[in-house]
Amino acid sequence: MKAIKYLVMSALLMGFSTAAMAQDGTPADVDAVKNLVKAKPADYDKQIKNFVKANKKNNENLIAIGRVLMEAEDYDNARQFCTQALANSKNTYAPAYVLLGDIAAMKEDGGEAAVNYEQAIYADPKAPEAYRKYATVYRKIDPEGAVQKLEDLRQQRPDYPVDALIGHINYLSLRYGKANEAYSKVPADQLKRMDFIEYAMSNYHGRQYDKALEIVKAGLAKEPLNATMNRIAMMCSNELKAYPEALQYAETLFTKVDKDSVTISDIDYHNYGKAYYGNNQFEEAIAKFKDALALPTEEKDLHADLYKGISDSYKSMKDFPSAIDAYKEFLGVKADADATDYAGLGILYNSYARTLQGDEKVAVLTEADQVYANLISKFPDAEEYALWQRGRVNAQIDADLSKGLAKPYFERLGELINAHETIDDTDKSRLFDVHSFLMRYYVKNKDNKAALENARKLQELQPEDAEIKKVVEALEKAAN
Repeated sequence: MKAIKYLVMSALLMGFSTAAMAQDGTPADVDAVKNLVKAKPADYDKQIKNFVKANKKNNENLIAIGRVLMEAEDYDNARQFCTQALANSKNTYAPAYVLLGDIAAMKEDGGEAAVNYEQAIYADPKAPEAYRKYATVYRKIDPEGAVQKLEDLRQQRPDYPVDALIGHINYLSLRYGKANEAYSKVPADQLKRMDFIEYAMSNYHGRQYDKALEIVKAGLAKEPLNATMNRIAMMCSNELKAYPEALQYAETLFTKVDKDSVTISDIDYHNYGKAYYGNNQFEEAIAKFKDALALPTEEKDLHADLYKGISDSYKSMKDFPSAIDAYKEFLGVKADADATDYAGLGILYNSYARTLQGDEKVAVLTEADQVYANLISKFPDAEEYALWQRGRVNAQIDADLSKGLAKPYFERLGELINAHETIDDTDKSRLFDVHSFLMRYYVKNKDNKAALENARKLQELQPEDAEIKKVVEALEKAAN
């Protein structure tokens, strides 16, 4: 039903239904209207008016029938029954205002709904239903005002579980800190199913994973096969790196929970895969990530995470070709891939190259070099990092320094760093690589003067290094 918005969603979350709120009326008349709604005869409106007349003085029955019509989305006729009930009571019958508010909520008119719920509160200040519904619709306009209305309920009904309701309203308003504050005031033995779930998720969103897990475990003690609570426990355990425990919760969610009571999502498979990955069960992790990819989703960012998980799993298994393929898929679907993401592909190629020899190694290093060349084109701000990596990669390709492949990259890197107003530790580390390579290159090419110049630069960077001091002394002799 399209109109399930403010009221019905709130009802589901709070563990009650619109049907459960129906007033006691004449069962025969209520059932007759239900049948009439299903049949929808040609004289439907005429028969509805007859039911208004037949129940003209029975307010409870009027509202019960009006609710049947509301649930059938026959709002105009439903209002007739409310109008009659209000006429009978001289506009003081609270359930009629509640039903009018429900009709407005079903029509997505939160303002009108709030006005009618407030009228119901004036008519019966001690009835909690109107406060609860007012807060549910008004939270979108003013969360603080919604909570204040519930504080008014506390004054009227000190016995009512207001704190749990405040926690719920704050949770729906994404005010997780406020939700935690409210739920913490509810005695543990009074927390209901949705209280456990929302209280735990509020802590999860606040990255208080230990507390979230503690709460959801208390809920699972009452309902060990609750799908949502097992899901939350799996997620929290992953965040806490308690992967064996995460696998246990995942196993319950996937194999023990009644299949008709849960829909397994791609996010569930993703978390199952993360638990396997954290437990060093990489093949199983890949299988779960691929299961997630097989499900339809509009969350492209999730697909990026899944391909990244597959790549990381293959990398952990030293299957670098598969890791690289999956990483390319990751870059292809991640909408906001940044320089660090693209640099990760070069790192994978470097890791792969370390397992190879000869021409195969050179071929993979050449791929890495191209990644860093592309990095400069895509992200000019990453030029220094990319030049540093290109220098290191080409120094491996040209291991005997005969071609000087790394020289232009290290020279350009040195120029850029030396133009900085200040030199930080990262700059110093990269400059050390620059001058170390150039020193070796010039020694190889018997240019002792240039080699000495770079050796002295090394000594400036690490003046206490005894080995560098010896190299400088040797090159000074050679240069002279």
